[in-house]
Amino acid sequence: MSRLGRWGMYVPPVSAAALIAVQATLWATDTLVPPLQLGLVIATLLILAFAFIDMLVRDLRRSHMNPIGERTAVIGVMVIESVLFFAMTYLAVSEYPGQMTGLRTPLDAVYFTMTTLMTIGFGDIAAEGQMARGLVLTQMIFTVVLLSSSIRLFTSLTKSIAQERARAHDAHPGKK
Repeated sequence: MSRLGRWGMYVPPVSAAALIAVQATLWATDTLVPPLQLGLVIATLLILAFAFIDMLVRDLRRSHMNPIGERTAVIGVMVIESVLFFAMTYLAVSEYPGQMTGLRTPLDAVYFTMTTLMTIGFGDIAAEGQMARGLVLTQMIFTVVLLSSSIRLFTSLTKSIAQERARAHDAHPGKK
């Protein structure tokens, strides 16, 4: 990403958005192409995971080129993309017999994704088949990466805001 400079941070979310759009189009047009769908799932997951891990490592090393506000916005977009990605993938997997029970609509897929992400799991939608269970396990592992990156970034944001306020207060001690 270093060759792209500060714009390199935007490449993974844009790439993931394009792959999610292709995945949504395949589902909406009833086009089931298992090798293509599997390739899209793997590529999107790798891009999102790389982006989260890259941002986390850069934050730990303090080697980021972008302001904290931009990084926070990008993390927010990638969290939304992650939810949409898993929802679309669950929707595609539910098309195969015996994989998912209770998942019939896109809203069901987002609902299941969010209950898994929040570790709630009501049990009304369940992964029955091996492919679906593998996907849920992948989401659980991905959630650990997503949460650790998000928490670290928001901690950095809070520290940056506190430091800016302290500098402003030191520069103008009489003002609040």
